Amino acid sequence: MGLFSRRAPEAPPVVAVFHLNARLQPMHRGSVYEDPLDELLAKHAPGSEVVGGGTEFDQSTGPLSCDTEVQLSGDPAETFQTVIDILEHLGAPVGSWGQLGDAPQVSFGRTHGLALSLDGSTLPDEVYAENDINEVIGALVEELGDDADLQSWWEGPERTSLYFYAEDAERLRAVLSSADGRFALAQNSMVEAITD
Repeated sequence: MGLFSRRAPEAPPVVAVFHLNARLQPMHRGSVYEDPLDELLAKHAPGSEVVGGGTEFDQSTGPLSCDTEVQLSGDPAETFQTVIDILEHLGAPVGSWGQLGDAPQVSFGRTHGLALSLDGSTLPDEVYAENDINEVIGALVEELGDDADLQSWWEGPERTSLYFYAEDAERLRAVLSSADGRFALAQNSMVEAITD
């Protein structure tokens, strides 16, 4: 044996991509999914961690979907499934998928997304001046309770969109559709399915 033994090369880290069919601003991608995912991975798959991510964005309509990259520890296939389980626990929408290397994409997700699109430009000026969007959001969130989450929003040049996700899409649609007749700021609002 020589004076200097050769060390076996370390295997490169295994990184998987998880595509979330969710309309999230980058800061919300972090607060809703990536930060909690890191915390739960520290408990259930030590050594695994979020190492990257990005948001697909359209200048006229806002965020469309996002990706999160996770470095996997231990058995990659087992940890890959753990990440999916955690993301579903956090409310990942249907139409999401994960991919480990060149393997086929694995579909996952359990919630349905609906956007409440508010008219931000054509209502009378006094409606905008005399009403607070936070009151509308607060009332909707309170009514929906634990059955739905407001995961993100986007304020565009003409409309403001609130992105809600729930397992019961029918109840979510009923609550959001009622906003038009209940809140001055929700006049001319539209409800759009964003995951199905």
